[in-house]
Amino acid sequence: MNNKEDRVVIFDSFIHTLEELSKIIEKLTEAEKAKAETASAGEHGKMDSFLKEEQALLLKLRGLEQLRGRQASDLGWTDLTFRQILAAATERERSVLSPLFSKMEQLLKELADAEESSSRIVSVRLREFEHILGVNSQNTFPEINGSSHFHDRYV
Repeated sequence: MNNKEDRVVIFDSFIHTLEELSKIIEKLTEAEKAKAETASAGEHGKMDSFLKEEQALLLKLRGLEQLRGRQASDLGWTDLTFRQILAAATERERSVLSPLFSKMEQLLKELADAEESSSRIVSVRLREFEHILGVNSQNTFPEINGSSHFHDRYV
């Protein structure tokens, strides 16, 4: 790094990237919660839109994470955890980073909780579908009087 001014510019960009990451994490959490509510309500036709939104957000998240990694490297924080960055940062940088890292930690916890809940609900719904369809362990449909449960129930 050439000088103090370059570091300030890179640091400001790093902060902006962290703020953008926070926004994406919030949107992913909202999408997970909506997906869980939709699955719980049995509105399976809406799931595709949530999955597409989630894929787009994950692509943005990956791109921002790569940018964050490059910026951290430029600041001399290659492969450091948030706690390690705080230990290596100047007092001014710590004063900006500390609340941002705390917020991100909370957002990541909320996302993990939402993902766990969503996965659990979707898994329950999948088991219900398997039961409704009468899928047995060989993944075949049992025949009753020449027709499947699926045919009897839905046709």
